[in-house]
Amino acid sequence: MLNIFNKLQIKHKLFISFLLFPMLIVLIVGFISYFSSTDALKRQSHDIINQYQRNTVEGIRRNINRYEILANTIHSNTGIQRLISYNYVDPYSEFMTIRTLVNPKLWAILYASETGMNIQLIRYNDLKSEIIPSNIENLLDHVRFLDYHLDDGRRQFQILNYARVMDLLWFQEIRSQMSGYVWTQVGHDGALNYISLLHEITDISTFTNEPVGMLRLTIPFYAIHHENMRDSDKHFTLVFNDQDELLSGEPEVVSFYYENSDFLRSLQNTGTGTLHFTQELILLKSEPFNNGWYIICVFPAGYITDNINRITFVTTVSLILAGILLFLLTSLISSSFSKRIKIIAKQLQHFKSGNFDAKIINSGHDEISYLGEAFNDMSEQIATLIQDNYQSNIDKKEALLKALQAQINPHFLYNSLSTVGRLAELGETGEIINIIYALARFYRLTLNNGREIITVGDELKQVEAYLEVFRIRKGEAFTVTYNIDEDALKYYTIKVILQPFVENIFEHAMRLGDSIINIHISIQLTDNDIVFTIKDDGVGIPPEKIGNLLEVEKQESYGIGNVNERINLQFGTGYGVNIESDFGFGTVVTVIIPRNYPLA
Repeated sequence: MLNIFNKLQIKHKLFISFLLFPMLIVLIVGFISYFSSTDALKRQSHDIINQYQRNTVEGIRRNINRYEILANTIHSNTGIQRLISYNYVDPYSEFMTIRTLVNPKLWAILYASETGMNIQLIRYNDLKSEIIPSNIENLLDHVRFLDYHLDDGRRQFQILNYARVMDLLWFQEIRSQMSGYVWTQVGHDGALNYISLLHEITDISTFTNEPVGMLRLTIPFYAIHHENMRDSDKHFTLVFNDQDELLSGEPEVVSFYYENSDFLRSLQNTGTGTLHFTQELILLKSEPFNNGWYIICVFPAGYITDNINRITFVTTVSLILAGILLFLLTSLISSSFSKRIKIIAKQLQHFKSGNFDAKIINSGHDEISYLGEAFNDMSEQIATLIQDNYQSNIDKKEALLKALQAQINPHFLYNSLSTVGRLAELGETGEIINIIYALARFYRLTLNNGREIITVGDELKQVEAYLEVFRIRKGEAFTVTYNIDEDALKYYTIKVILQPFVENIFEHAMRLGDSIINIHISIQLTDNDIVFTIKDDGVGIPPEKIGNLLEVEKQESYGIGNVNERINLQFGTGYGVNIESDFGFGTVVTVIIPRNYPLA
């Protein structure tokens, strides 16, 4: 593929590059935006569904609490306590209790309710007095089913004796397991979409808390939960009791439950707070209420998928339009660039043939125009550049020759050999071997087979060999400390840029007498450069002499100006040597070269 690409014309390369990379970016951004949008939509839908569920749960809890408070009001009423717990012998006394104490309270409660409600007070005694509905239809229903329901908006209460309900199965089950308030559907509650709140009445006057009766509030199910399936085409709620039984008589709700019974039963056994998806539905189960109830909110899958489909459509259309626009713009731009580059290529062919008079007529002010101007300048100045380059090479070779001459100091070699002679007279064979090895290492690194470029590590070794020779010659007259960045040792430098400054210390900076001179050598990396530092605490340099040290013709210290000139020639005038001295206290020499200079 790379070979095929390399063989293409510049127009086609530009077209492919300009089209593919922006298109790739557009696709990446498009897919990121798509998945981010759909993910945000799912999270938002999840939050909305959870919030809807929390609102529904809170509404049901609030309604349950309201009717339980109402039941507690009935239970604690003095007249109702007396009616339920007393065994009236005198029917008139019972009648007056009902008329003066019970009737006003119960009717006040009934008319305080916003919905139809039936109150049943069941006495655990066998008094014959009862209050039952007065109309014949409800009376017949009551006699036949011992159950009573009202149309919406109607209110009624009943007082029944124990004998009338004692054989009913629901009554026996409720009494056997009653503990506090019990919400359930008994009798025909489920069929008629009602629900009952049952609570035993205890005798609080005797402080025995013995049950003397039962209170049953029968209310429409919508009074507890206002929503049903017919109220919304988007979502509805299934309410279950602590036995996992559906609490609703709405035909649509019951029908939905039985159509999806298997999935709903499996959902009843799972945890809460997690969305469950089918092909058409989204379901969410709530935490149980205090009475053991819980709800399952049901949403159509389109609640999320419809919005995702819209995002998919918009994203797809946007990507297609972006692709078409990129194609047209890329064709236009690549053709324009290709035409101008072909003109430059044609003139370069003339230039290659030796026609230095070839010119490019420029239009515009972009980089291609600048390239044309540079080509025109190049064709005019090529002869001068060749001459300048030739002279520059001559100057560089002369500087390298001077460097080579400066690398071997005959005084250093003479003094070292004199030291070897004295050591031989003293029989110091070990020191003789050390100084010979140090000299060999020094001159091997200095000469370097005539190569000017060495590693920083080898430059450091050359200085160390030089100092080893002086250590044998001078003994304890000086100390050396190093601060070396190990990463700097792998870069390249011109050779012999440290030794002349160290030699200068021994020649000019050492004090008379027994004082010791301390030398510190540092090699550090910066962002773009390598910084060499040679510092001593010797006698220093008089201010009037510092300016002359870097001038080869005027220098009094051997090799210093040569180092600076070689660095300028090799790396440019932006690099070189800087000398700072505090006369009487010491000198600091800084050498800076680029860190990215390659091996020549």
